Amino acid sequence: KYQRKINKFKMNHLLIAGGTGFIGCHLAAKIKKEGWKVTSVSLSKPKKYRRIKGVKYILVDLTQKKQIKKKFKDKYTHVVNLSGITQNLYSKKLRKKIFKSHFNGTKNLINFFLNKKLKNFIQIGSSAEYGSAKSPLMERKKCKPTGMYGKAKLQATIFTLQSARKYNFPGNVLRLFQVYGPNQGYNRAIMQILNYCINKKKFPASDGKQIRDFCFIDDVIRAIILTLKKNFSGKIINIAYGKGISMKKLIILIQKVAKGGKPQFGLFKTRDHENKKLVPSIKLANKLLKWRPRVDLEQGLEKTRKFIIKH
Repeated sequence: KYQRKINKFKMNHLLIAGGTGFIGCHLAAKIKKEGWKVTSVSLSKPKKYRRIKGVKYILVDLTQKKQIKKKFKDKYTHVVNLSGITQNLYSKKLRKKIFKSHFNGTKNLINFFLNKKLKNFIQIGSSAEYGSAKSPLMERKKCKPTGMYGKAKLQATIFTLQSARKYNFPGNVLRLFQVYGPNQGYNRAIMQILNYCINKKKFPASDGKQIRDFCFIDDVIRAIILTLKKNFSGKIINIAYGKGISMKKLIILIQKVAKGGKPQFGLFKTRDHENKKLVPSIKLANKLLKWRPRVDLEQGLEKTRKFIIKH
């Protein structure tokens, strides 16, 4: 009994804000297998296919300080913040809500944990923070976000770093680019295109000249877990595949993997404010985390294709 109490006391307890989402459910499943205790915080209950056995789910609006104080009763050793609105990010009606969910939520989380002796707090950032900056995008490059989502994410990054400097808070920012893989929502580009191509359907597309970086979910989760186990703070680290591909070439590759699909290029107009090329440097991730992506794009697409067909 005494030994069990010691083991329980030493157990790492990860709080995942946004744990019912695509990245959150993968992180919960992986870290649970490593023997960690896991609690998920979200606005709504997880969908059945994203519910992980053994994970505690609590409903909290992180923009409300009182809810955080009321419902955060357990002792957490680590926090990963994946929370915030991820749909309709260019909606003018949702501008205030988007900002609050990504900035105010982060600010409230950090302020609550300032004196709680955390081992590590990871703020999940976004390539949208770079905005119109020119590639290759390095962490020290000046950000020029153009949309409200990118601006909110950048403010959350700044607040995390300020807290690390001023209060010795163990906060870091992992700036993710395009993440894809099994269990992702069908409103995302790769899932949409794969679905069309698997079913051999026609579908509208832009001219496909935009260049983006796509990183498979397993590689992203590995980077997050490696960061959780480090003891540095105040860092921004790009997490991505490290190589760009035009959307047209991506669609052609998906056609090859799925053996079908009829893209209608040029039917969609690209957004005026959209950066034509978003490709990062991942040298810092390799230096600090000894991390490199292991799954190439074609392998990742094939894994995702098999998941779609199976489910």
